[in-house]
Amino acid sequence: MSNEVITTSILVIASVVAVVALVSAVVPSVNELSRSYTSVADEMGTEVRTDVDIIFISAQGNNVSVWIKNVGSSRIPLSYFGMSDIFITSSSNYWHPDFESTSNPAWNYTLENGDGNTWDSGETIKTIIELDNLPSDTYKLNFILYNGVSGSDIFSK
Repeated sequence: MSNEVITTSILVIASVVAVVALVSAVVPSVNELSRSYTSVADEMGTEVRTDVDIIFISAQGNNVSVWIKNVGSSRIPLSYFGMSDIFITSSSNYWHPDFESTSNPAWNYTLENGDGNTWDSGETIKTIIELDNLPSDTYKLNFILYNGVSGSDIFSK
């Protein structure tokens, strides 16, 4: 009888130790996964709330002016514009101007109808792109924000 009690006690203690070890290994992994999913959900929420629309493009000489409206619900910090990209392509040409570069191709912006340090919903920016040479052709302009949200339009010179 005492052998059974000792054997049962040892098995119960071993089971408790095994469960504690399993919980100690699994709980941190579950917490890490939870933080990862929360981070991904936050990023996706930002992308869903962000949207831009190219209103108008004007090509004069070697410069291209683009008016872009924030049609999403998110407020975009103006400091993030350095992480945005502009691509101009045609069947025979390609440009990827640098933001606020001292040499061409380059681009910069002005906030047309807003103030402060953010590009709010409903506000428009005017982007000026300076190129060395812009031959007569039909072009596609892509504007890509820091988070991958983009807008594109076609223009001719």
